[in-house]
Order: sequence, then C-alpha cells, then structure tokens
Amino acid sequence: MDRKAAVLLVSRALALIQGICALIETSYLPERIHSFLHYAHAATEAGVPGSSLYLVNSYRVTVAFLFVRIVIYLVLAVVFWKCPSWVESSLLPEREP
Repeated sequence: MDRKAAVLLVSRALALIQGICALIETSYLPERIHSFLHYAHAATEAGVPGSSLYLVNSYRVTVAFLFVRIVIYLVLAVVFWKCPSWVESSLLPEREP
C-alpha cells in the first residue's frame, strides 16, 4: 500500500468516525428539544418574568450548542472524506532523508 492510499484510508476512517459522532449527537436532539419546549410552555403558562427563566435559557443554550456540535462534526466528516492536500500532509508528513 503506497503512502497516498494509506492516507486516504485513514482520512476516510476519520470521516466515518466524525459522521458517527454526528449521529450520536443527533440522538440527543429529541430529549433536549422536548425539555426546552416543556419548560418554555410551563413558564409562559405560569407568567414567570423573563429574568427567572433559568431552565428555559439553559435548554435554549444546550440545544443551540448541540446543533453547533452536529454541524462541526459534519463539516469535519466532509473535509476528511474529500482528503485535501493539507489533510494528507497533516496525517502523514513527508520524511526527510
């Protein structure tokens, strides 16, 4: 196996790992969104002032960062799958004789 094929194999394996991580993070979405909507609905029904909506704001931030993590994992998966030259040089740098 030559150098280019080995780097491509490792890069594709890393892309698959990042894709699987994105799927794992996606599995948390229903629970987090459900909790956010539950607390938001309860707060609006109770007429709670905006400053004391700790759980609503906490779940809003949690859901937002969950989406950010999923996007980052997917972008990394695409980058590793395409295996540009800078990824190739990062994974297996040239040896100097």
